[in-house]
Amino acid sequence: MPPARELHDSVSQALYGIALGTQTAQKMLQDGSTRVAEPLDYVLSLAEAGMAEMRALIFELRPESLEEEGLVAALGKQVAALEARHGIEVEDDLCEEPPVPLPAKEAVYRIAQEALHDTVRHARAAKVGMRLAWDADSTTVEIRDDVLGFDAGAYFPGHLGLRSMRERAARLGGVLDVSSAPGAEMTVRASIPSGQ
Repeated sequence: MPPARELHDSVSQALYGIALGTQTAQKMLQDGSTRVAEPLDYVLSLAEAGMAEMRALIFELRPESLEEEGLVAALGKQVAALEARHGIEVEDDLCEEPPVPLPAKEAVYRIAQEALHDTVRHARAAKVGMRLAWDADSTTVEIRDDVLGFDAGAYFPGHLGLRSMRERAARLGGVLDVSSAPGAEMTVRASIPSGQ
């Protein structure tokens, strides 16, 4: 779904939920109920989720933000949106901002974004780990999920995510490794040369 459409749909859903929650709280107050905290907590959680979603999607609409705000901030926004939108717990371990050229940052960001989206679409994970590391040779991003894995060597017709991530890494001389087997945790790891 294009980011603009996704932004419209997700924000519309959040606003609709906020309106319903507020109406419920108002009715409870009118009825003299003392349990108003519950619908207000719901409204607050929807507002926070909507704000996280907005930040992540606006970032996707304005890719120049990667240059202005940095890779670490961009990945942080993706994590916040994933947690808010899908209720998935994300453990992130992000290094300091890598001093690498913008094309390398963009490749790492887009690969991480696609891997996270694949986790939601195909894996239905409840918990995800993301690690970003940098050294003089390469910038590496790793995404792990807690679902039972699949045969990483198998062919999946119509599944373009892994192929597009591999192609994106290869364009900059990098590599993408997928480690998975039936019954095991899945890990997607991309390394992009630091000089790219």
